Amino acid sequence: MKKQPQVTEQTRANLRQAFWELYAERPVERISVREITDRAGYNRATFYLYYHDVYELLEEIEDTVLGNIERLVQGRLLQGDTLDFSQHMGLILRLAQRSRDYTRVLLGPHGDPAFSDRLKQIISPLVDRFFLPEAGLDEGASGIVREFYLSGILAIIRTWTADDDPMPIDQLIQLVMRIVQ
Repeated sequence: MKKQPQVTEQTRANLRQAFWELYAERPVERISVREITDRAGYNRATFYLYYHDVYELLEEIEDTVLGNIERLVQGRLLQGDTLDFSQHMGLILRLAQRSRDYTRVLLGPHGDPAFSDRLKQIISPLVDRFFLPEAGLDEGASGIVREFYLSGILAIIRTWTADDDPMPIDQLIQLVMRIVQ
């Protein structure tokens, strides 16, 4: 018997939501398939129809969030878009805001450090384009400066998305631009 696509996607969405509620509370290694399926209202076998384990489910969520940011960076920055750094920061922050429920957890205390590393790789072309050429640094020094800026940007996003009443994006961008220039 063939599964209906709408039912399949709804089941996946329910499993993701149940997992996400648990992941917001504690690290992935302390979440069991049983807890996810109990919360979602399915049996364990249903989970294994869609996912190998909880790590695959987490990776799917991370890939979705990172994919949105990567499409933005690739589509605008690397194809010669004329937006300046503050406009790119605004776009990234708007994406972070749209997926705030995910971003605040993925970059938070229970988050996977690999997510932060992958996010840095995606946004590093921004730093390469807007800061490193002007600095005239050798390769070793450029790597250090790149990491400095990327870590700072991630810390800003982490702190901003964790705030229950975050400052407006435009005000945050002005603050960041004052810091980096």
